[in-house]
Amino acid sequence: MAALLRSARLLRISPSGLRHITGTNRTGSTPCLFYSGTPSRTRNGVLSRFIAADEREDASSALLSQQFDLSLTRLDTSVRKTGRITKTLLLSIFHDICKTGYPSGNLALLLLRSCGSLLPEVPLDQRTALAHQVWEKLQGLGVKFDVSHYNALLKVYLQNEFQFSPSDFLDKMGEANVQPNRVTYQRLIAAYCQTGDMEGASTILGFMKTKDLPITEAVFNSLVTGHSRAGDIEGAKNILSVMRTAGLEPSPDTYVSLLSAYAEHGDLDSLKTVSFTHRDMAQVIHSMVRAGHQQHVEENLHSTCVSADTMNLCLSLVTQGHHDTSFHILKTFCTQADDTLRRDSILLSSLFLKHCVNVDLVKMNLTLGYCQELGDTGMHTSALTFALSCALEAKKTDVSMEMMKLMKEQDLPIRPHYFCPLLVQTLKDKNVAGMVEVLKKMQDLGLSPDADMLYTFILPLFPNRNAARKALMVRTPSPVSLLVMMMMMMF
Repeated sequence: MAALLRSARLLRISPSGLRHITGTNRTGSTPCLFYSGTPSRTRNGVLSRFIAADEREDASSALLSQQFDLSLTRLDTSVRKTGRITKTLLLSIFHDICKTGYPSGNLALLLLRSCGSLLPEVPLDQRTALAHQVWEKLQGLGVKFDVSHYNALLKVYLQNEFQFSPSDFLDKMGEANVQPNRVTYQRLIAAYCQTGDMEGASTILGFMKTKDLPITEAVFNSLVTGHSRAGDIEGAKNILSVMRTAGLEPSPDTYVSLLSAYAEHGDLDSLKTVSFTHRDMAQVIHSMVRAGHQQHVEENLHSTCVSADTMNLCLSLVTQGHHDTSFHILKTFCTQADDTLRRDSILLSSLFLKHCVNVDLVKMNLTLGYCQELGDTGMHTSALTFALSCALEAKKTDVSMEMMKLMKEQDLPIRPHYFCPLLVQTLKDKNVAGMVEVLKKMQDLGLSPDADMLYTFILPLFPNRNAARKALMVRTPSPVSLLVMMMMMMF
């Protein structure tokens, strides 16, 4: 391995991120291949048709460019502000692009690159499934994939820890008549190293040597991870010496790879020998938790800054099932925040609660406990009410009912309009049984629908009032049904 690395040409590369993608604007008019000189009027209209075709092509190109710029702006704004994007935003842009019927290669690249670590609220397998969905749909729309698209898909596989066969991936590229480049081999090495397969990584390195391809810093960083996951932590440390011998100085990313290796092995003493930034800390803690060393998280929370990296770390940990550790990190940062960062801590608490509701932690009574603790400690003044609004927005009836019961136990006010989102869904689905169930739950909480709810959400489900009376009498012979029928007789 070391001999391969020392004998290969070396090149330092600066990775480019999502926001560096730029669209290409077509300038000037398309020259007519069938005519030169000043256009003139012709009786047969042949020249006019050629000019019209060129104008349509220019208009189509301009539309693609404008569409790409708009999509890029929407994604870039989200990434700049929060360091992440939501699945809803990504799907919205994806569907808008597909509606045009002719997405460009740049748009395809943008969508693929968004299916990885920029989606911390989405489980890893769902991210990969989304990437495959985007790939297949765009391919069906006629997008011609080149090596940059395959490299983007490889990066998504790495970020989502998707298990695949690098040799099969190369075969698929060959079938599509796409030649792999240096970045392709670099990421295939990373794929082998991610699973600790140093033999596979050595095979790719040997292949790169025969093709006289440069061994970049990113390859060395992958080898640090590979040796660590193969159980050879000393080999991971020695990669830094090999880099220096080859004329490359280890970069901050190299040290982050080494720190993550220490974290995965629970080597706290080695972790203390290297200082790291807040962003690096988030990555190191994530590696530590994923490896099962949650007990060491507390002593590695160095910074008191509530940042986008902190938020994304907490969201990612909840997504991957480490909700208690995520809540511990949340409490640590929020309790340490001063008055100037108070708003950020409340925002982090709100994002945490919303994500807990979306991943159905309420079924485990975890979210209710988190709401209680956040309220008791003063970290969120209206945690339970906010969580209820998230559950109602997500149309989670059972979750919403559990929260309302807890609110009633705590003497918090429950308003009839809280049930409107649930009734909206039953009306949309034309679900009479679901509507009746919501009315029963209102009754259990001592509430009744008002006239507006009756005429907006209940009566439209039935062809007439008599049908409504009969249905309610059969399904709910209770005070609620009687009250509803009395209101129908009054209006």
